[in-house]
Amino acid sequence: MNLARDQIIVERRYVAVFGTVSDESLNRLATALPENLRDTFARAVGLRRGSFDDPATLAANIRAGMVARKSIIDAGVLLSEPCTEFFVDTLGEASDDPSFDDLQSLIPTAIEKFGLDAVRLMAVQYSVALGGFRRLVNEDERFKIPSTAAAPAAPVRDDAAQEAKRAARKARRKR
Repeated sequence: MNLARDQIIVERRYVAVFGTVSDESLNRLATALPENLRDTFARAVGLRRGSFDDPATLAANIRAGMVARKSIIDAGVLLSEPCTEFFVDTLGEASDDPSFDDLQSLIPTAIEKFGLDAVRLMAVQYSVALGGFRRLVNEDERFKIPSTAAAPAAPVRDDAAQEAKRAARKARRKR
């Protein structure tokens, strides 16, 4: 397979899955990130300092940042990283290409520890490259890629604010 084609497929799958993830779940996934991943995630989606402290706007800021920065794949990988580490550690050498049965045996524990959405995001990450995950998204209803999910909305453009910024820049240049 072609790497660029695979990346496009994975990105579309992430878009579809993120379209079904609730704001509450997205908040939980982001705030559950270990400290060593929080900064990386915040940079990837363009979160400002203190964003993790405001649950009312966190999910909306993540969604807007994923679209604006074209970082949907990065966001999916980072949000599912603790879950991925669990699978890798538990499966050991079998984690290189886990079977469908290997995955099925760990999924209940993973869902309990990380939530269904974290496991779904992890499944998307490997759904093109690894047979067990490919089978998982094709056969297990919990992990099927939604076909009708809408893409995250692009940030709304505020023309008045843009014009004010242009005027301020112009005024600074004249000084």
